[in-house]
Amino acid sequence: MTDQYPDIRLVAIDLDDTLLRDDHTVSARTLRVLEAVRAKGIHVVIATGRMYATAAPYARLLRLGNVPLMLFSGSLIQRAESKEILYQKAIPRDAARRLLQLAKKRNWTMQSYIHDVLRVAAYTDAVRDYERSTGAAAVVCGDDFYEPVGDPDKLLSFGTPEELAAETEEIKATMGNSFNLMRSKPTYLEIVSPGVSKGDGLQKLCRLYNIPLAGTMAFGNSQNDLAMLRAAGFSVAVANGDDNVRAAAMYVTVSNNEDGVAAALERFIL
Repeated sequence: MTDQYPDIRLVAIDLDDTLLRDDHTVSARTLRVLEAVRAKGIHVVIATGRMYATAAPYARLLRLGNVPLMLFSGSLIQRAESKEILYQKAIPRDAARRLLQLAKKRNWTMQSYIHDVLRVAAYTDAVRDYERSTGAAAVVCGDDFYEPVGDPDKLLSFGTPEELAAETEEIKATMGNSFNLMRSKPTYLEIVSPGVSKGDGLQKLCRLYNIPLAGTMAFGNSQNDLAMLRAAGFSVAVANGDDNVRAAAMYVTVSNNEDGVAAALERFIL
């Protein structure tokens, strides 16, 4: 099977529930495999919905150097060591304010990311759980949260799958095409600027490295990975991924807890 994909020059990997095991660690096997992939001259990049502060530690763990990190599901591309911003398409403050005012009226639980600071109105159970799972530290702003201090790179809303489905429909009905809305987990609704996606981010990384999309391999598990998987030359979903993500991928590897990324790289690259 390796001979079918001899021209892969860039591998883009989602973090949560794809590269990371459920305990948010990376196995020794995966570290060895990624090192071997890089030794072949193939670029390895992280493509995540996370902010810089919670993604960069994994770039250091993987010894990726000053690579560009695709953050906030594609709204920001920033170098891992120098923090140089290579691309940014944040949500305009006025649009964010209108949505946050609606969230306040509807009592939706949202958080914003502005200048790599995670802001919330109140410290809820959902915020606490998010901090525990990502290592982020939220700043509680009270009612000031609903008046953004800048252009957010992303907004994130928490709720049950049913609540988020209804919220998605209301946002679309009241604010039209002001945002791109996608799930990164069944209980997470990611809200970014129109046109922002991991697929668009992958195209920008390809231009940066002067690599065709056909020369890329992408790994993911959730709805916010779909655009990247569809854009990549070769796409891989982990077995624990959403049904539509597994259906869209060219190959389904074993789960994140079984080193699915490493298993696919061993099969197709090494």
